Amino acid sequence: MEKNNIEKRNLVLAVIFSAICLFAVDAIFPPAKSPESPAVPAPVVPAPTVSEQSYAPAPAAISTRSKETAAVVSREKAVDEYKHVAIKTPSVSGSLRLKGARLDNLSLTKYRETLDADSPYISLLSPAGTAYPFFAEFGWVSTSAIALPNADTLWKTNDTELTPEKPLTLTWDNKAGLKFIRQISVDNNYMFTVSDRIENYGSQIVTLFGYGLVGRTNIPESQRGAVLEGLVGYLDGSLKEFPYSKMDKEEQASFKTTGGWAGITDKYWMAVLAFDQNAPNVTVKFSEQDTSAGKHYQADYLMPPTIIEPGQAVQTTNRVFAGAKELSLIDSYEKDLGIKRFDLTVDFGWYYFLTKPFFFILSWFNSLFGNMGLAILFFAFLLRLAMFPIANKSFENMARMKELQPKMEKLRERYGEDKMRLNQEMMELYRQNNINPAAGCLPMLIQIPVFFSLYKVLYISLELRQAPFYGWIHDLSAPDPTSVFTLFGALNWPIPEVLNIGVWPVAMGLTMWIQQQMNPKTADKTQNMILTMMPIMMTFLLGHLASGLVIYWTWSNLLSMAQQYALKFKGKKRKGKA
Repeated sequence: MEKNNIEKRNLVLAVIFSAICLFAVDAIFPPAKSPESPAVPAPVVPAPTVSEQSYAPAPAAISTRSKETAAVVSREKAVDEYKHVAIKTPSVSGSLRLKGARLDNLSLTKYRETLDADSPYISLLSPAGTAYPFFAEFGWVSTSAIALPNADTLWKTNDTELTPEKPLTLTWDNKAGLKFIRQISVDNNYMFTVSDRIENYGSQIVTLFGYGLVGRTNIPESQRGAVLEGLVGYLDGSLKEFPYSKMDKEEQASFKTTGGWAGITDKYWMAVLAFDQNAPNVTVKFSEQDTSAGKHYQADYLMPPTIIEPGQAVQTTNRVFAGAKELSLIDSYEKDLGIKRFDLTVDFGWYYFLTKPFFFILSWFNSLFGNMGLAILFFAFLLRLAMFPIANKSFENMARMKELQPKMEKLRERYGEDKMRLNQEMMELYRQNNINPAAGCLPMLIQIPVFFSLYKVLYISLELRQAPFYGWIHDLSAPDPTSVFTLFGALNWPIPEVLNIGVWPVAMGLTMWIQQQMNPKTADKTQNMILTMMPIMMTFLLGHLASGLVIYWTWSNLLSMAQQYALKFKGKKRKGKA
């Protein structure tokens, strides 16, 4: 029976250790990233005009065609190639290109690339011709030979800028019976609304299919860690996730849906299409194609047919979110605009039912304390308090087992050759002292989903990005910047990245080791070896993850040690009275 209990404990330890290794391997050894576009030397002859990359949908599918690509140019030069209308809001700045009515130049003015106050704003959308084109576009296609606006269409406007107070109105006439009037509006945050009015002043019935797309060519260097970056959508009642690596293999995926959304997501930012939520049988496609400019990834939708009688007009409204993943804002869009499960644009992972509440609790504590690090510490304290009864029972159990160690050793010496008799005597000893040898596993099993949920929250939380703590921790979403193997910069020698371990990870490993010493040793040598190696392994595994997570674990260890010490003191006091 003791053997069975030991095997159960070994299994639990193996599951915990394997699970931790699995999520840490991706963080420390991320998958190979797509190579950046090589720098193009300055040409001897005058540089050619920046060429276009047009992605024109057809009713059955979205076809991709690209022309010869010119030398990669700066974002500013690419914007200057075509006439643009400025975009100015409290949250974004940039411009919309009139050729194709393409949203292709957008920066997020509430977020900077680094902690430096003069650092550039986060650049989300970028025009064709740059190293990393990223844009959104809307249009119409038909099965008939009708002139329709596309990526090469030059729209007309009398407006000079797009602001929350002043929408932008574009017009285009095909001179063959159809007039297109497009109004683009933006709120104070990141939601753009595109309303198209199509007037049929000809003599023929016209059938059109509306489309929208977001496309990205080449992938900027991804951030370290296990979070979805790629194509994603909530379609046909379920979440569809296609990381870039998956798209490279499958190249295409198509879905039919009523309501939902689709787009391209990064860790903290995204460009997502929110089409008409009531339109039935919308075709959504994710695709990847090799072009002369690099790998092009695209999420697009094709609406059901719109029939326009002569002398009539139709109106359609679709949206694109291009900005930061601020969860409270995303939730408000889901509620106010009826966008189905828009909160799933944030990658909460498997334990969604825990991660989202954890996120809101941490955000609330952050608003109370004014520091996300303090919010993490207080949250860890509350978690420890919530699990106190279970942990207390476990610690009491372990303390009693530690007291029984001498008697257990005598039983092993006496019945070491007779395993069956030894197990019987051990179980009798446990029964007499009211001890469950497997009780110590329960707190670990409970903490596994809690730990992974908190890890996910700390990793994806935009509020944690560039959030300072105290001392040398200026960004809780980044690893501890110090290095004990270089004596915190005093020694200038090259060391492997895996050895670049800071103070907080070492403190975490040390507290974990001290905590182990407070627990009784087991008779199983393999188990003892795993337990002995665990603090060392965890120090190196967590040393390259977000410092906020390491601080949480260290503080949690200290709280656990304090609880064990208090229980030990209480036991001694009880014995003294006896």
